[in-house]
Amino acid sequence: MIERGRLQRGQTVLVSGASGGVGLAAVQLARARGARVLAVSSAAKMDAVRAAGAHSVLDRARDLPAQIRAAAPDGIDVALDVVAGDLVGDGLPLLREGGRWVVAGALGGHGVSFDVRRLYLHNIQLIGSSMHTPAHFDLLMDLARQGEIRPVIAAVYPLGEAAAAQRELSRRRHVGKIVLHPPAA
Repeated sequence: MIERGRLQRGQTVLVSGASGGVGLAAVQLARARGARVLAVSSAAKMDAVRAAGAHSVLDRARDLPAQIRAAAPDGIDVALDVVAGDLVGDGLPLLREGGRWVVAGALGGHGVSFDVRRLYLHNIQLIGSSMHTPAHFDLLMDLARQGEIRPVIAAVYPLGEAAAAQRELSRRRHVGKIVLHPPAA
């Protein structure tokens, strides 16, 4: 997402779904790249998202466009979005001229509505992103080896307890990834 959005040092980035595994990784990677990170989270998870490296954490339950405008009055350069839904339509007007909105999920809904003139009148790009390339994975591993990023693990379950892990995942109270591991040999 970061590569597809061409995020650069010094730019302002908005990360939606920032308390999930992908969102937390995006926060850490954007921070390691030298971007100013605005992250969207539920109130209960804001401290964990801040600890992961977000400069500002915005409460998804409050007026999000107003919070974004207050945190980034000059607009955002890139959005890394795993939520989609209404956030796309509300957020596109908050992009700076030439901004990029990268979507890699639809936790907030797959149907979106926005004024298409926003794209061409402001040279905005709406970009889909589903998976990294081997080259991107190599970059990610280099950052991990250098200690620039660390995966956030919320819980670890034995493979035989996959149903319990799925129940925990569906509650959406965790911050980070839920990991399943195979039985010891």
